[in-house]
Amino acid sequence: MIVTCLLFACQRGEVSTYTTYLNHNDTVKYVGKEECRMCHSEIYDSYMQTGMGQSFHFAVKEHSALANSQMHIIYDTIKNLSYQPFWKNDSLYIKEFRLNGKDTTHQLIKKVDYKIGSGQHTNSHLFEVNGYVHQMPYTYYTQDKLADLPPGFEDGQNTRFSREIGLECMSCHNAHPNHESGSLNKYNSIPQGIDCEKCHGPGEVHIKQKLAGHLIDTSKYIDYSIVNPAKLPIDLQFDVCQRCHLQGTSILAEGKTFTSFKPGMKLSDIMDTYLPKYEHDNSFIMASHVDRLKQSACFQNAEMTCVTCHNPHKSVTTLKATYFDAKCMQCHDVCKDEKTQNCTDCHMPKSTSTDIMHVAITDHKIAIPSDEKNQKGAFLGLFAINNSNPTHLSKAKAYLKRYESFESSQFYLDSAFKYLQTSENNFTSYIQYYYLKNDAKGFVSFVMSNDVDSSKYTQSDLAMAYSRIGEVFASQNMNTNAELYFKISVDLMPFVIDYKIKYGSFLLNINKKTIASSVFHEALKLNPTIKEVHLNLGYIDILSGDFQLAESRLKQAIALDPDYILAYENLVLSSQLQNKFDEAKVYLNKILEIAPNHKAKLILEKL
Repeated sequence: MIVTCLLFACQRGEVSTYTTYLNHNDTVKYVGKEECRMCHSEIYDSYMQTGMGQSFHFAVKEHSALANSQMHIIYDTIKNLSYQPFWKNDSLYIKEFRLNGKDTTHQLIKKVDYKIGSGQHTNSHLFEVNGYVHQMPYTYYTQDKLADLPPGFEDGQNTRFSREIGLECMSCHNAHPNHESGSLNKYNSIPQGIDCEKCHGPGEVHIKQKLAGHLIDTSKYIDYSIVNPAKLPIDLQFDVCQRCHLQGTSILAEGKTFTSFKPGMKLSDIMDTYLPKYEHDNSFIMASHVDRLKQSACFQNAEMTCVTCHNPHKSVTTLKATYFDAKCMQCHDVCKDEKTQNCTDCHMPKSTSTDIMHVAITDHKIAIPSDEKNQKGAFLGLFAINNSNPTHLSKAKAYLKRYESFESSQFYLDSAFKYLQTSENNFTSYIQYYYLKNDAKGFVSFVMSNDVDSSKYTQSDLAMAYSRIGEVFASQNMNTNAELYFKISVDLMPFVIDYKIKYGSFLLNINKKTIASSVFHEALKLNPTIKEVHLNLGYIDILSGDFQLAESRLKQAIALDPDYILAYENLVLSSQLQNKFDEAKVYLNKILEIAPNHKAKLILEKL
């Protein structure tokens, strides 16, 4: 009995006893939301109706906004490609096609494996090949009940079926996917939806304690086996929400990944998230709830967090305006003019976000209505919204990432270099800087004069740096060193197909055809839907004199991308080597259809 009492005393969870939650230990496993359901069925059922609970599912009719909607065909005027969804039993497919008059000149059909998005604003679509997950060029915008290209695919930026869904994206739209180490977008398993453990932390130790009878009176004590965000200090409580409701340029701390954060941790210890700021700018992106709320007087003058108004276990779509009015009235009197008691209509109006078309979201700035029109002024810089004092290295990485991923302004590169100079020597960031600057001389000089402590960097960062070193060294005919770095990048991240393609292409250029063929076949086995792999294998077949196989591979590449000029160029080469000049003319004319100013015009004139 004495032993039992002592045990329970240790487990009671007085604030003075513990400083860290037990489930912060890296050995504690995630158990999945169904385990939580056993004891919290009512909360579970309610939560599953929220946007978070419905954020990610298999693309079946039960979870798809397209199940009961008109199956709109969308047309990309720039790419001259159309997209049409259709159901086959309970499976959803997207058909990409091109018409020339009434003739279909291209058709590619892919099965949709997952829908991403709650359906309150959008449903986007993902497909999987051997665990590799990519986004499809079709989004249904539920508010306007129309279909269009996904965000980032518009204005000539349609990447069709090649956009990789890595951990940065997946970690907010999903629970805790089993990501394949050594890859960017390959997963061994993917849970359905954002689950309980996203906000409460891994549940293994909590379940074990309850099953063992270690019960805690949570009205008096904190249960440190699991995180209850409501009992966290305000700043940590806020961090739970802004981990995903603060979108921007996110920079990981040393040794951290996008799955490192657990509720109860300080988010700035894991990452800094930056947003660009401009003078007189009142626009906002969709996932900027935190940034906007922090600008409000309600937040600045009171101990207010997201859960002051939101119950994360209940869908906002089920709550009437009076529910949120009551929240406002806890601190405010009724409006002086008494025209309305719908506070949010005036103070939190819905507005179109700057990053996602066809979507209107609630502005969380909670501002006094004004007729003043704010126009975006001068750029002020990138600001870490979740960290008032980021390091210079973090700032440098933010400007580099912003330049590479969003906006190729020279200002970003110059700012990055300024912060790099006042930071500790960061090998991978300098590599990124010189690579983006296209400064081969400075790049080579830096690499040759600096040693790298590989223990300071993640495998992913090192692999990218080494692949880029390989590229630049190859451009300078430093082939021995280039080959070494290319190989290291592939060894570090063996499931990143892009690194294999770059390595194999280099080997081809230095006449190491056999090794190159082996590298490309490895890539083909991992994912047979990558056009560059078929292209390069086809070229190797041409070099080997196997023209029939080469033609088959190159046409497969074209089936994946009907505008793939490199594949047509290789078909021209294959035809010429076989003295099939009429056939070559056909391919040359096809190239000119795609690119009228291509050198194919000169070649055609000589045939």
